[in-house]
Amino acid sequence: MIPAEERPHVFQQIRENREMRKQADLATRAKPIVIEIPFNQPALDPKVRRCRRLHTDGRQCEEPAMEGYEECLRHFRWHSLHVSICALPLPEDALSLQETLGRAVDMVLSRRITAQEARAVAELCRIMEKNLARCECELEEMARRRLK
Repeated sequence: MIPAEERPHVFQQIRENREMRKQADLATRAKPIVIEIPFNQPALDPKVRRCRRLHTDGRQCEEPAMEGYEECLRHFRWHSLHVSICALPLPEDALSLQETLGRAVDMVLSRRITAQEARAVAELCRIMEKNLARCECELEEMARRRLK
């Protein structure tokens, strides 16, 4: 047992050791990697009608609208699915995935979906997030081919 006169000193050492471990942990913890994906807006022919849909960040979709429709093929397909009943955005960027997760939370709280269904939505968003970079590359390639 520690004598009473040494206890404050021992507790002070314990606090200092905890603080040193915390500082060491913070120093060795990996910093998050932020990858910036530039969005190149292709020069569109003003005669070509653009899709009327807006991205989550407010930018207008740059794809040409399908003939006889006001939307591009991707947005038309997405909004013709049953998920459009929930008004979920097309999962095309990190912001739209965040919005999807936020709407899933709202649906859980309002008891329109179960917690299990919300976990499935979150898992699907994780998978979609992993595919974002590849999708951006493919979209840029499609835009380059369209400009040729």
